[in-house]
Amino acid sequence: MDFQENGKVPIGIIEVNEAKKLMEAMAEKGVELEARHNEQTCRTKCKPSVEVWVKLEDIPAIQQYMHEKNLSILEAEGVDIDHERLNSVYDPESKIAVCPACGTEFDTDQKECPECGLVFIPEE
Repeated sequence: MDFQENGKVPIGIIEVNEAKKLMEAMAEKGVELEARHNEQTCRTKCKPSVEVWVKLEDIPAIQQYMHEKNLSILEAEGVDIDHERLNSVYDPESKIAVCPACGTEFDTDQKECPECGLVFIPEE
């Protein structure tokens, strides 16, 4: 995928049906998404997928929508959300870090969680 084209950037590769749902939901918020077919993004035996492109200025609206959608799914499933853990920052100066995604403690010499693979890149 090219990074930017005609003022739009790709935000992901998703199944066609999910892309349609996302496009409808974002259209209600005044955000236009574009689904593009790309032979390279779908190999044999996969479900049909498309690249989803959006204007740079619309990315915050999509992030907000996805955040709200994910929270509603978690709440519907009865998942207890630990907001303190979610908002914790990886501190490379500490000896031990706690992964905000899965709660695993690990040495900060490692740059990714050994349990779930979440990658931590310290600010330079």
